[in-house]
Amino acid sequence: MPKGSPEWLLDERGDAVTRTIEFFVDGRITRNSIEIEERGGVRRPSLIDTSLAEGFDGVDLEPIASDEFENAWVLGKDTPFWNVR
Repeated sequence: MPKGSPEWLLDERGDAVTRTIEFFVDGRITRNSIEIEERGGVRRPSLIDTSLAEGFDGVDLEPIASDEFENAWVLGKDTPFWNVR
């Protein structure tokens, strides 16, 4: 990974990424969700524009417990990616 790239946590349903959390080495934690993105008025069925299999091909994904994800979610700052104005 390039220097400064975040670690990701993904929440997925089916073949859609519904929420993401990014942890940066400088201590920042950002989060995004379909709900946050849709505040911009554009429907977003997933936070990635490809299938999970294609988007994360060759990446070692490690499952975590849902409560672990939820605990990290509350630490993040809402940071929309697609509907930035």
